[in-house]
Amino acid sequence: MKSIQLSTVFFLSIIFLVACNSRGKQEKEADNQLQKIQQLIQQNELNAAKIAIDSFHANFPRLVAKRRIAEAFQDTITRRECKRTIAYCDSILPFKQKEADSLLLNFRLEKNEKYQDIGNYVYKTQSTEANAARTYLKAYVDENADYYLVSQYMGPKIEHTSVEISNGEVFAHTDTIDITSASYLSFSDETGRWEIVTFKNEAENGVSEFISQYMNENLKVILHGKKNFSYFLQNNDKKAIKETYHLWIVKKDINRLKKEIEKAKLKIEQINRRNPV
Repeated sequence: MKSIQLSTVFFLSIIFLVACNSRGKQEKEADNQLQKIQQLIQQNELNAAKIAIDSFHANFPRLVAKRRIAEAFQDTITRRECKRTIAYCDSILPFKQKEADSLLLNFRLEKNEKYQDIGNYVYKTQSTEANAARTYLKAYVDENADYYLVSQYMGPKIEHTSVEISNGEVFAHTDTIDITSASYLSFSDETGRWEIVTFKNEAENGVSEFISQYMNENLKVILHGKKNFSYFLQNNDKKAIKETYHLWIVKKDINRLKKEIEKAKLKIEQINRRNPV
């Protein structure tokens, strides 16, 4: 019995020593990997460092203390990337804002303080009052940097739900708006019957860019509905849509840059709360 007990103790001791030796080798290899990760970070090779950190977690799942060090390195990388993002966006933002301010010189802000929380930047030649009694395409950008392409039609009922623009060889076509949608409006008054269809943001589906690209050519507008109606786009409207579309792109860039800055600052704040420098 004593012999069996001694043998069991011996084998358990051997297993323990092997396990300790194996864990020691693992920890040594882990330390080497952490050193390499640190070197990559110091050399500013951040993508390579992130890949190495992912591999580290996969290779050493049981070394919790070492993995915490790897997580701290990940925080260091995130801080650096966020600071780089902030610096980049801060450097571009003033130029974009200056570009927007320059474009806005040709726009007026239409806003009814009583009924509207958000105003609309409308190109001066397309002011609502001056264009109330005609069929045309109108564009505007609101204060939230949303873009609207509006098809205003006056005449017999056609129930148009989409707009096509063509130079005779190629064309662009908006999305189709359901007549039950809030984006579709029709009414009659003492002057006639009106249909107003609004395509918001991507629903204009490249029509504005098409107009910008081919504005020096004759552009035919085709209103598609239960009946079709066509007319040629006036030069003033081409220019207004091009400038408004340009303003939208710039304002979207400004919003994106501001959001990137906010997101980066929030990440740094979260890291600093979790792991103060």
